[in-house]
Amino acid sequence: MTFNYAVKTQKNIDDVISEITAKLSEIKFGVLGTLDFKEIFAKKGVDYPHQYKLLEVCNPQAAKQALDSDPNVGLLLPCTIAVYEKNNENFISLAKPTELLSVASNPELKSMGKEIETKLIQVIDDVK
Repeated sequence: MTFNYAVKTQKNIDDVISEITAKLSEIKFGVLGTLDFKEIFAKKGVDYPHQYKLLEVCNPQAAKQALDSDPNVGLLLPCTIAVYEKNNENFISLAKPTELLSVASNPELKSMGKEIETKLIQVIDDVK
């Protein structure tokens, strides 16, 4: 089993991010921040010729519930969705919450991870 879910898209990266952000708000998720690796590397003097943006996404109610259950779960938050270019093609990739939470011993968290993963995969499939 892979730790991520990835799909190819014909859309440009900025359009994908805009559409994902809108779809996420429909399911009560938000984008906490976006890391632009190309920009970050450039500021550090590192040439990275590809676009790679990482969205940190969160549902505040689910995050609170997870943290109430086990504060150490915060180390696995927020969920991340990457939108990137590889070999002149664009991709959307999700770090699967089920895989990340597989290290937790709490079955409630694993169930929550599956529910969140299903919703985020649907957002990605709707946008791709």
